[in-house]
Amino acid sequence: MLPIAKELQTVFIFGTLILIGVQFVFAPYAVLLWIPWLILCFFIRDFHRDIPPIPLASISPVDGVVAHIEQMQNPFIDQASCCYTIQQSRWGEFNMHSPVEGKVEQLWVTDAGNTNKALVYWIRTDEKDDVVVHIILDSALQHGSTTLHPGERVGQGRRCGFVAAGCKVNIYLPKNVQQIAVVGDKVTAGKNILTQFIH
Repeated sequence: MLPIAKELQTVFIFGTLILIGVQFVFAPYAVLLWIPWLILCFFIRDFHRDIPPIPLASISPVDGVVAHIEQMQNPFIDQASCCYTIQQSRWGEFNMHSPVEGKVEQLWVTDAGNTNKALVYWIRTDEKDDVVVHIILDSALQHGSTTLHPGERVGQGRRCGFVAAGCKVNIYLPKNVQQIAVVGDKVTAGKNILTQFIH
C-alpha cells in the first residue's frame, strides 16, 4: 500500500485518476496540477515507525517539539498529572500514534468557550496508569480524527488517527513519571520516549 494516511487513501486514488485523465486531455497544462498534488501527498504521507520495545514508557503521539512540561491537575479525569505539551510540526507527518498500550476508557470532542474545539482520548494501561491525550483544534485549518473506540485495546505506538496541522497536544501522565524528554526536544510520533512509568 502507498505510504499515504489511510483516512485519505480514497481521496488520493480518485484524485490521481482525475489528474491522469486531465493529463490526456490537457497535456501541456497538467503539470500545473501535478505540482500542488505532489505537495499535498508530501503532507499526507505515512511511513513505518519503529516502536521502541519499552513496555513501561510513554511515546510521543505526534511529531513536534516539547514546548512545556508542568505538574498540574488533569481537567478531564480530575487527577494530579505531569503534563507534556507538544507543538506539532507543520511539515512532519500528521499521523497520530498511541502513547501507551492499554484500554481506551473514553473518547470525546470538547468545546472551549464555544470557539476552540479539541479531540480527547483517555487510555488506561494494564498497570492502571491513566494517560489522556488532548489535541487542541483552535483553527479552521486544523483537523483531528481517530480510529479509536471506547472499550477497545490499543498497542503502544500504534497509529490511531490523523491530526493536522500545527496543533498543540497536551499529554496528561501520572504525576510521578520519570521524565525522559525535556523542553526543546524534537520528538517523533510512535518512536521517541516522553516518560517512563515508575512501579
